[in-house]
Amino acid sequence: MRWFMNCAVGILRLFGVALLLLGLASSVASAEDPADSRSLLEVPRARQGYWLGIGLSRVESQLNEEGKNRGFYGGQAFTFRLGQLVTRRLGIGMSFEYGNIQKQSDQGHIVGLAMEGSCSLWRDLSIHSGFGVGAVYVSDKKALDTSLRGGAGSYLLLGASYDFFPWRNRLTGGWSVTPSVDIRVLPDGNIHALAILAGAQIMWWSGLPHNMLDLPEE
Repeated sequence: MRWFMNCAVGILRLFGVALLLLGLASSVASAEDPADSRSLLEVPRARQGYWLGIGLSRVESQLNEEGKNRGFYGGQAFTFRLGQLVTRRLGIGMSFEYGNIQKQSDQGHIVGLAMEGSCSLWRDLSIHSGFGVGAVYVSDKKALDTSLRGGAGSYLLLGASYDFFPWRNRLTGGWSVTPSVDIRVLPDGNIHALAILAGAQIMWWSGLPHNMLDLPEE
């Protein structure tokens, strides 16, 4: 478990940093690019502009407490995300998650706040990765000592999602239903956590103003 956690932490950190740096670099480059303004226009799509979303996910989290494998804890997590596509494919944003987990009488919470970078792969399919701060705490409600066990520290994420636009009635932007599958790693504190989240979000996309769109001439 320990070696797997170390490998996961290293991979997620590198992937998250890479996506964030790509997003920031693309944002700066697009702002400074002196190319013809026509080449910077985008074809109208639903998945454009800023995003804002809330969601609910099923959580399965494996906990390791001071070297002892505690097994899987199940529960649900609330998610909140916001951000912006800075190029046609790359985006940067933030995410907040708060989840309840339980295994028999042992129950607690997982919480995390992270910066994330995203990359569109195909149509409205995207991957996202990032890092931030998080915490995992549990308490045995039937034990003599019901004090909280756990700690706070690094919070690493990696996931994939697809945006469906069933109510699209705009040229750009709109509401989407977004199924997602994610991995979360909390490698610090007395309890280390490796969590898998599967759920869906309701997302709002702002779209782009008409002067940034490649529209047919009238």
